[in-house]
Formats: sequence, structure tokens, C-alpha cells
Amino acid sequence: MRKKEILLLLLGLTSIHLSLFAQRDDKRKAEFEELKEKRVAFITQAMDLNAEEAKVFWPLYNEWQDKKFELNQQMRKTMFDFIKSEKDDKKTHTEAEYKDMVDLFSKFRIKDAQLDDEYITKFAKVISYEKIFRYQQAEQQFARQMLRQHREEDNPEKQR
Repeated sequence: MRKKEILLLLLGLTSIHLSLFAQRDDKRKAEFEELKEKRVAFITQAMDLNAEEAKVFWPLYNEWQDKKFELNQQMRKTMFDFIKSEKDDKKTHTEAEYKDMVDLFSKFRIKDAQLDDEYITKFAKVISYEKIFRYQQAEQQFARQMLRQHREEDNPEKQR
């Protein structure tokens, strides 16, 4: 009987623990979606996009961001695997392996810049270069605004 009680208690604690993780994950996803909506609104306003332009721009933008995200995922995974092999396998990398990693990351940055160029060309077919410039400025302004807001939330005594 005692074993059953302990087992039920452990199962109950495990389900509560998993439920809390799921809630935290849902909250994080909701916050991310809210941030994306704020970003779209901020950038759309800064670019002064009309409805037709927005209808064409945002799907292209999302496609671009998906490709950049995938590239960054590849880069992070490569770095993670390289570092993990040092820790888990107690492997000491050679100078040639470090050089290969440095070269690979340089190639990742080049691919990222090529993606930027490719999509700027695509954007130029549907919006003016003035609006592309306004987009670039808005992207930086939004990032600064979010960073400033994050710092203020982390240090509430500095607000006083």
C-alpha cells in the first residue's frame, strides 16, 4: 500500500511539474507573438506602408526571416556540437579544426549577408528604396526600444 501511495505522489508531482513547464512555454510563446505584433505595427507605421504594400511586403519579410532563422539554427547547432565534443568526449581540438570553425562561421555570415541582398532586391520590386531604408531604420529603432524597455524592467530602481 505504501508503495502505491509513493508512486501516486510521484506521478502527481510529475504531472504538476509538466503542467507548469507547459504553462511557462505557453506564456513565452504568447509573449513572443505579442512582440512580433508590436514589431509589425511599429515597422508598418515607420515605413508608412499602405494596405497593398503591406500585403506584399510582410509575406516576403516572413519568408526572409524564416530563412535567416534556419541559417542561425544551423550555426548554433554547429557551435553547440563543436563545444559539446570538447566537454563530453574530453576532445582537444586541433588548430586546423579551430580554423575550420572560424572559416565556417565566416561563411555563415556571408550567407546571411547574401540573404539580405537577395531580399532587398525582392523588396525593391514591390516597395520603394525609401521604404526599404525606412524599414532598416525602424528595425534598429525597434530593437533599441525593446532593449531599453527590457533594461527598465530589469532595473526598476533606475526609473525613479
